[in-house]
Amino acid sequence: MDGYFRRQIQLKEIGEAGQQKLLSSKVLVVGAGGLGCAVLQTLAACGIGYITVVDFDVVEYHNLHRQTLFTTAEVGKNKAESAAQFLSERYPHCQINPVNAVFDARMAVAELPTADILIDCTDNLPVRYLMDDAARVYKKTWVHASISKFNLQWTLFRPYLGYSYRNLYPVPPNPLFMGQCNTEGILGAVPALAGTLQANLVLNALLGLDNVDGKLFHMDTQSGQSYTMNYQAQPTAALETPEALLQYNYEAFCQNFNQ
Repeated sequence: MDGYFRRQIQLKEIGEAGQQKLLSSKVLVVGAGGLGCAVLQTLAACGIGYITVVDFDVVEYHNLHRQTLFTTAEVGKNKAESAAQFLSERYPHCQINPVNAVFDARMAVAELPTADILIDCTDNLPVRYLMDDAARVYKKTWVHASISKFNLQWTLFRPYLGYSYRNLYPVPPNPLFMGQCNTEGILGAVPALAGTLQANLVLNALLGLDNVDGKLFHMDTQSGQSYTMNYQAQPTAALETPEALLQYNYEAFCQNFNQ
């Protein structure tokens, strides 16, 4: 195994101790679409030892240009299970736990306590607020990315320290102004790039090498221009217990974008 990860172990910031830390890490990935495929393969290849991947959806032919873990043979099959099969065959050091289900509050309460980090690879707004609240309750870090046409953004949240999604978006965005791949289209390289940047944040966070609190990164892939939006940590009046997570209506909250 040392030979497999030799180039990473050669980095003085990682070494054998850091590589062993990755091999003992448990990550929870929600979504196995364009973002999730890039995140999953990068993390498995770099030595994450345990990955739970959650996705209720099936592989569709028109998504294969960006969901690169799948082939035409997997069309119609569950994405989480198909991704797990692909990764298990190629990265035997990584244990993959596929979950064919919707990520909801009950699953967050069950899965998050044992995860080291949570990764948002969805395009679902209620799920993002749930992730933020659950990460606050269980004092976990979570990594987010979103894409639109040729643009992407990515960041790392630590809600228990005040760096939260609710901090940036106290009022949910109007869905009419949120781009959707199924109506606007998407260049396949964009989610691949965004997912790789997410995975890079995850690896650095697990190794204690990150320094990105309070930073939201944006990139226009057509021009190559990027910029960083800085924000301050602040307390958020949000849910603080597992019971509150289970009782909260995230779908209804996300309809209140005119507050």
